[in-house]
Amino acid sequence: MLADFGHRATELALDPLSQDAASRLLATLVPGAFDTGTNEEIVARAEGNPLYLEELLRALIEGGGLEQRRRTWTTTLKPSLLLPPALENLLVARIDRLPEGPRRLAQFAAAIGREFPVSALERAAGKGVPEDLAVLLRAEIVRELRRYPELLCAFRHGLLQEAALSTLTPASRRELYTRVASAFEELYASSLDDHLERLAHYHAQSENLDKALEYLERAAERAAEVDAASRATELRQRAEALASQLGRPAG
Repeated sequence: MLADFGHRATELALDPLSQDAASRLLATLVPGAFDTGTNEEIVARAEGNPLYLEELLRALIEGGGLEQRRRTWTTTLKPSLLLPPALENLLVARIDRLPEGPRRLAQFAAAIGREFPVSALERAAGKGVPEDLAVLLRAEIVRELRRYPELLCAFRHGLLQEAALSTLTPASRRELYTRVASAFEELYASSLDDHLERLAHYHAQSENLDKALEYLERAAERAAEVDAASRATELRQRAEALASQLGRPAG
């Protein structure tokens, strides 16, 4: 219809809801009041999209993810468990409609993170990145954040990133994270200290836990050196937990 009658149509760009507006919408959709943490969690996950907010809320209610304490509702689910099937299917369908090359590139980008340097994406994914990335940009799966000092892009919504990852089998996911970790180690060999936590995450997701522990311990040391005491403590605790999982003391 738009192709035939574009001259008669007016396109309206809808901005995301503000945090306050999303909170007010949330308050009208469920009786009673959410505790502050639950309200902020749902609003943050929806990122201003009313449809996503309603679907997240519906999944919590129908899935038993809310528990009432006196007059206040609180979530009993972790954020990573809040992507409901109906919403996941909607987002995955957007990914699946892409041609094979851009779809695969979206998976690589999702493994890198919500935001991703295009140079790292090219190193991990190989050939055809400019053309496939242009498709993702036109489809509004990703957007350009900045060009300097290097081209940085991001998924338009965090749930789109999750949807792209959800299309991977466990084996494929491990392979992608292995390639992404190698790409970062090669590309940023002279500045690895700036990417230690990211590399720990990639190696953990690829199930190379020894390497993940090494980077976690280095990240903790780095945080202590720059006087980020609370961050250093958190990283040490994560390293100790991982070392315990491996059956050896943390370094």
